[in-house]
Amino acid sequence: MFLVKLALKNLVRHRKRTFITAGIIAMALFIYIMIDSLLIGINDITYNNLINLESGHLQIVNKTYWEEKDELPLDNLINSDEIKNIKFTNIEGFKGLITELDFKANLNNGVNGIPIIVKGINPDNYKNVFSLNKFFTEGEMFSKGDYRVVMGEKLAELMKFKTGDYLTLLIRTKNDTFNTIEAEISGLLNSSNTNVNRNIVYLPLDIAQRALNVEGQISHFIIKLENKNIAENTGLSLEKKINNINDNLGVYTWSELEAVTFLKAKQSVNQLILLIILVIAAIAIINTVILAALERMEEIGMMKAMGLKIKEIIFTFVLESTGIGLLGGIAGILIGILGVSLLNKIGIDYVEMFNIDMASFGVPIIEKFYGAWHPEAFIFVFFFGVFVSLISSILPAYWAASKDPVEAIYHR
Repeated sequence: MFLVKLALKNLVRHRKRTFITAGIIAMALFIYIMIDSLLIGINDITYNNLINLESGHLQIVNKTYWEEKDELPLDNLINSDEIKNIKFTNIEGFKGLITELDFKANLNNGVNGIPIIVKGINPDNYKNVFSLNKFFTEGEMFSKGDYRVVMGEKLAELMKFKTGDYLTLLIRTKNDTFNTIEAEISGLLNSSNTNVNRNIVYLPLDIAQRALNVEGQISHFIIKLENKNIAENTGLSLEKKINNINDNLGVYTWSELEAVTFLKAKQSVNQLILLIILVIAAIAIINTVILAALERMEEIGMMKAMGLKIKEIIFTFVLESTGIGLLGGIAGILIGILGVSLLNKIGIDYVEMFNIDMASFGVPIIEKFYGAWHPEAFIFVFFFGVFVSLISSILPAYWAASKDPVEAIYHR
């Protein structure tokens, strides 16, 4: 009990040292928490952009088609009334269902042509699944049966198009013959999804089916749910119902897309960044604790001269360092909570600060970065700070306590 009281008295007695060391620990933990929150926030925005603008939560497609989905084949399509007997409103978390026909085309402006992806959609119910309408910067969505298209602003700039211009789409039909679609540009988009901005043209579904000679056929049924966390369980239960109708159809979640696999690989890089931050924080904490111990060599010599054993001296210093780690950890968590709250509500406006379009660099942000709450990070980093403070004090305390008392007292 005496050693505990001595350690606590040292914390109070050496206020300046305690404050500086705890402050360094708190700042290291705060930086980790903020960067972790920002990275998770960016990942969440990326996933939501993929779900809300491209993939939906669930896709129903022909199993053979799914194996070749990146090629956008016109074989193994499905009829748009294939699953009309299923009551989707009874499915957990169901919010909307649309049909879509994806295919490749060459976009031509009369001078140059580039390969793109065309999505044949039903404009009347597309908003039930995808939030495309809120990203219009010019014009409007087309109507069913119109020879009109919608495309991203970046794609239009590349091809020198503007609203009201006419374009030509060169396509290969299901019969392996060439056909063209001439259409007016009815609207331009600037979304937080780079693929939508640069690579996709939207066209009425009935026009696409007629041009491709696939009347009544689609490539995907796309379903929107209340949230992405229920997609896997809902998909499994839905597939059982669908297989009773046609066992050639499969239900695939948003997380099974290759884009998500790439994003998960990107998360590994993020984890490496966080690991480097932790190493730097650990070095800062260890360096500060060691210097604090070395500055107190005379005090350690005096304690040994008064009869304290080596293990008792080590215990006192370890307890004191742990106390500093606790103070720094608590301060870091409190500052982190405040910082993440501001990051979550206000965000960081990179457009205002640097006048940069982040979406043009592949970052799915139009205006602001927002953070996200990650309670596990708070818990982990708190114990990390305390643990490093504890471990880093053992060696210098043992080294000092092992010295001859006279030598320690007259240490320079």
